[in-house]
Amino acid sequence: MTPSQAVEGLWLTGPDVSFVAPSASWQTFCAQPLPCFAPVICDFVAALSARLQQEGRRHPDLAAFGFWLRPRQLAREQQRLQGRGPVGVVFHLVPSNVPTVAFYSWLMALLMGNPCVVRLSSRRDPVQEAMLAILNDLFSQPLLREIAMRTRFIRYDHDENITAWLSTRCRLRIIWGGDETIRQVRAVPLSPSAHEVVFPDRRSMAVLDSHWLARLDAVGWQQTLGALQQDCTRFNQQACASPTTLCWLGEPDEGLRRRLLEALFVPFADDPALVMERLIHSQQNAALDGGVQLSLFPGVTLLTPTASLRLAHVGGGTVAEFVADTLDELLLQPWDMQTCVWVGAHKALLEDALPNAPACRIDRVVVAGQALAFEWHWDGIDMLHVCSRGLVQHE
Repeated sequence: MTPSQAVEGLWLTGPDVSFVAPSASWQTFCAQPLPCFAPVICDFVAALSARLQQEGRRHPDLAAFGFWLRPRQLAREQQRLQGRGPVGVVFHLVPSNVPTVAFYSWLMALLMGNPCVVRLSSRRDPVQEAMLAILNDLFSQPLLREIAMRTRFIRYDHDENITAWLSTRCRLRIIWGGDETIRQVRAVPLSPSAHEVVFPDRRSMAVLDSHWLARLDAVGWQQTLGALQQDCTRFNQQACASPTTLCWLGEPDEGLRRRLLEALFVPFADDPALVMERLIHSQQNAALDGGVQLSLFPGVTLLTPTASLRLAHVGGGTVAEFVADTLDELLLQPWDMQTCVWVGAHKALLEDALPNAPACRIDRVVVAGQALAFEWHWDGIDMLHVCSRGLVQHE
């Protein structure tokens, strides 16, 4: 028996799970990697990108994802990662709060040639279901069979035995989720040759230049508001990149503050369930931070100041507020943020200042409207690099 046959034999029989995409068993799963950016992988991703970009009206998130995956982007990354090889089977455990994370994680591993098993949440989401339907259509095409053989999107109830079975067969385990979820999964052993990457609970912020906002004309105001609203109110603030702390750069005029907050969080204003969610979360945060003060606006409850600079409980429009007179004063705080949305001119001012603010961790800085966009680096981790290994180059 060859080493290849031995590896394949590990997957011939397995636990009873629901195979979502493709609808195939473990017996036809191929655990043998392909080369990084193999032609069939690039052809598949190009076809997927084209299909997703047709989803603009029905599913804007998928259309944006498809635009990001266009071939020109892949070519740059392929050039950057020359000389690297696949790691082997990657096991992904993904959250339910942002449905496209499952596909982002999978594609980062697939591009580097890795077969993948992705455990989806049992919660059905229309965007996720639309993506799965597109994938199943592509997987049915004979020319893309090599990708279908190396992909399994599955669902199963919380079952440590199934997670253990998959964990002993993977070379890389990627866990997205809350801190408690990560603790539970980490208790399940990996094989000695495997490694692990985790994406735990994170929070994000927006920095609002009050003087810049005050000078905007009507068109600029609406454009900025629409972009920032997309960042702050999608997925009920549950995405790690959704700003849950608003930092004013310069004390805002009260009229400007009220105008922005009421317009920004209007999607949350009339939902009774979110009103209750804000009440519960604000009380929970106040219990953890006794000095907090509450300001109520339609659609948003502001908590200020917060000693930890990061709310423990968010959702429904529960937001922390902070005011700094200058950028230097802002960066004296020990921020630990996944994303910072810069609302003002000269984003480079913040980016240039961050290396000289060692107590302040901000992994990425984006303009309004781009907080939820995927990038090749996430939480400061080079995703393609971590899903691959270096190969020894001989002269």
